[in-house]
Amino acid sequence: MPLAPRAKGLRMFVGAHVSAAKGVFNSIHNSENIGGNAFALFLKSQRKWENPALQDDHRDQFRKLCAEKGYDAAKHVLPHGSYLVNLAQDDKAKSKQAYTSFLDDLRRCEALGITLYNFHPGSTNQTPLPEALARLAEMLVQAITETTTVVPVLETMCGHGNSIGGALSEFRDLLALIPKEHHPRIGICVDTCHSFAAGYDLTSPAGFKAFLAEFDELIGIQFLRALHLNDSKAPRGSKRDLHANIGTGFLGLRAFHNVMNEPRFEGLPMVLETPIDRVPGHNVATGDDAAEGSDSDSGKKKQPKKGPKRPAGASAAAIPNPGVWAGEIKLLESLIGMDPEGEEFRALEARLSEEGRAEREKHQDQYERKLEADEKKKAKGPGKAKGQKSLMDMMKGGSAKE
Repeated sequence: MPLAPRAKGLRMFVGAHVSAAKGVFNSIHNSENIGGNAFALFLKSQRKWENPALQDDHRDQFRKLCAEKGYDAAKHVLPHGSYLVNLAQDDKAKSKQAYTSFLDDLRRCEALGITLYNFHPGSTNQTPLPEALARLAEMLVQAITETTTVVPVLETMCGHGNSIGGALSEFRDLLALIPKEHHPRIGICVDTCHSFAAGYDLTSPAGFKAFLAEFDELIGIQFLRALHLNDSKAPRGSKRDLHANIGTGFLGLRAFHNVMNEPRFEGLPMVLETPIDRVPGHNVATGDDAAEGSDSDSGKKKQPKKGPKRPAGASAAAIPNPGVWAGEIKLLESLIGMDPEGEEFRALEARLSEEGRAEREKHQDQYERKLEADEKKKAKGPGKAKGQKSLMDMMKGGSAKE
């Protein structure tokens, strides 16, 4: 008996990043269990380079179940790429290793009848951004020429450190390096948490409209092929990738009302990667962590990551609960056509906002303290480098202390 029935006849296809442990075909059962009409999965372990090949019977079962259960693999299945892969790096050996893994995933997609493949754009590794984009473009063109139908879909990022994809202009610059004949086989996935953390206002109707207008102007709305639906524990512009449950974070329920009532999103896969273990005092399993199982997993139980000790008298830590996703899928679907000024929406908004209030306050405080520390550092100015001589030292013939 599924946790929630799948809604029929909707134009918005919502689901979650589910486990594919013991075979990619199990992702279909796991998606159906939570009432998802779209889903993401890992095609193999995303935390190691070497993986067994896709088994023929797993491939055949996946295709058969998609047909039986009514999932259009070409439109509403969105595999997630390995976190190890960085196609933009300048190290030739590592670049070759990354490309081999990337191409293997694309070929698995084609074997399974999957068209869309989501991945992170990567990092510049402290090299100039234009050079990193050129390397990424070269790898994408090569991958497209070595495959037939699959569409690599680049995910928007939060803009932390040297990561690529925080600013929409970076996708514009990347596309300019790719011959136009390949553009139909390039896509973008907007991650709501990432883009919000990068500084874009997705919460207010005006801000959301402006974001889409900028996306269309810089990139082209035709490149939008998927969405990751995540609220954010961190404030806008924080450049922190911290997923929160829908309506409990800084994005709030209004942002997702904007999403679920945007006609241009109809037919796109919308995938939750929200936490599914919200027990206070315990580690939170994000969508990616909870769904770590892949076709190459042996089925052995993974050891949980160590986290904060439970408070005295607290019960044992809860296991990841996919029922959270089932509830969030129904919540998102209920927003379609709902009056954002009506009593029903306001009550939902207030309840969910209160649920996340303590987390938001904690992360707001952390963010403000970081801003203060950064300002103090900036005001202090650049210090002496290790071993650097001051003018007085040089005049005296001495050396700076290390």
